[in-house]
Amino acid sequence: MVRLLSSGKLSNKAIVVILAVIIVVSVSSLMYVNIIGRTPTTTATTTTTTTTQPTTPGRVYVVMGGATFVNPQMQAWIKKYMESVDASAVIEYQSIGSGAGEAKFIDRALDVGVSDVGISKVGYEKLVNSSRKFIQIPLIAGAVAITYNLPEWNEGVCGPLRLTGEVVADIYLGKITYWNDDRIKSLQVERCRDLLPRKEIVGVHRSDGSGTTALFTTFLSKISREWFEKVGYGYTVDWPRDKLGLGEGGKGNEGVTAKVKATPYSIGYVEVAYAIQQNLPVATIRNKDGNFVIPNVTTIAATLERAAPELPPPEAFWGDLPWSYMYREGVNSYPIVGTPVAIIDLETSIEKLDVIKKFFRWVLTEGQKPENVVEGFIPLPKAMAEKALQYLEKIPSKG
Repeated sequence: MVRLLSSGKLSNKAIVVILAVIIVVSVSSLMYVNIIGRTPTTTATTTTTTTTQPTTPGRVYVVMGGATFVNPQMQAWIKKYMESVDASAVIEYQSIGSGAGEAKFIDRALDVGVSDVGISKVGYEKLVNSSRKFIQIPLIAGAVAITYNLPEWNEGVCGPLRLTGEVVADIYLGKITYWNDDRIKSLQVERCRDLLPRKEIVGVHRSDGSGTTALFTTFLSKISREWFEKVGYGYTVDWPRDKLGLGEGGKGNEGVTAKVKATPYSIGYVEVAYAIQQNLPVATIRNKDGNFVIPNVTTIAATLERAAPELPPPEAFWGDLPWSYMYREGVNSYPIVGTPVAIIDLETSIEKLDVIKKFFRWVLTEGQKPENVVEGFIPLPKAMAEKALQYLEKIPSKG
């Protein structure tokens, strides 16, 4: 009970109690208003997806995610499309890695998943066994670059470092420990061989499930029987170099790029656009014809001209497609090339499917033009893009 003084006034203690009650009530009211006043989230309009996005009248939200390999290109496409083509669409791309993108797509947390190598065998079987309706389309072509941090190397005099697939495999197998190993020295121009220091090589690799890793390890598996038998290929592998204490993992292409840039005497693999953006050196790799080539528009295109097969049906397993791109013949062919794949959920709402269909139709036409292609990527071969456009017609349309 609040007591009054004999004068009829409140005591100091009573005043303190009343003020405390007022503060508590005020804070509780503000918290209540804040909670109920937030922008609501809602489940997508059909019961077949659990993706949640904010809703705004007249706007459709589409969430895509997966490969970091293609992230620079996806962000550029989305920005251009939303600014100049369809302002009513809100498209988000989450750069979380091919493995995470596949998992979230299977869990219906993404409308579109993106992988550098298509859906894994295990993921594909999960989708098929659940009778999930989806299609796959290629998006763009790119390459995996071998980048390095070698302070003593003078690229202006010596040119880019020269490597072979066999040597790269032996580095990551732990069979080559130092930069001045004779197998590396013998590949360089004679006047530069003594620049290679006796420093331990730090092998940087992805720490997350990665389509870039799948492409890189597919290449190593195709060129090195020992790698194929001991390590193999996939989103993740056990890295022998880690057991020597000479391997480090980085999350995403972004993480590997940052680690190589910050770690002297390191080597790593990234989508070439990341090396270009961060001004990292890129090694030339000996191709099947015996020539040392660097990844660029000409050498990636040379590979695709010889390697691009007839695309599998859109609902089929695409996991064997990357193997056909690796270590192909051709004077100028670059040996580690891939075409990221979009996996599109056909069971999401018709409103989202309409946005998805229009966006990817733009990607496969206007998006392949030079002004819309990020440096480090190249457009799909014309026949492949045309086939992908045909696959898009399997997506239902409004009305």
